[in-house]
Amino acid sequence: MYCQKITGDFLKGQIQQVFIYILTIIVVGLILLIGYKAIGGLMEKGCKVEMITFKSNLESFITKYASYGSFHEETMKAPCSFASICFVDTQDIEDGTDFPTAPEVVRQSVLDNIQENIFLVKTKVIEPAGFMSEIHVDNGIVCINNSNGNFYIAFHGLGKKTNISSGG
Repeated sequence: MYCQKITGDFLKGQIQQVFIYILTIIVVGLILLIGYKAIGGLMEKGCKVEMITFKSNLESFITKYASYGSFHEETMKAPCSFASICFVDTQDIEDGTDFPTAPEVVRQSVLDNIQENIFLVKTKVIEPAGFMSEIHVDNGIVCINNSNGNFYIAFHGLGKKTNISSGG
């Protein structure tokens, strides 16, 4: 009878330990899940801030460097690890010019006369980054690739417009 009681108490202790382990695993899992979501949210907000800063700086450069005969090269940090930036000439959007070598979303945007002429491009993502009527581009479109996390952009002032080309 005494052996049975020890065995019964021993089983109760083991069952309690199992519940403690299960609760520990659940608590640790919840902490990891909440932490993962918080870090993901911070990364997304950081990317949005990068995009807003990039767009603001780009618009500022295009406007600032429009004076006739001016030439400036700027190094701009590529937001959110985008691989390239494409600029489309405003006149070509109005004319509905076709650019068969352009990324499909850029090409379709121009053909549909959508008022976007700045595009950021990743492998499978193309994000419209704005429209500026002051943009002029030789050959209708120019895409500038990310080089070491930066875009090297040359701004040539034409008076009312700014010609954009690859810099650096």
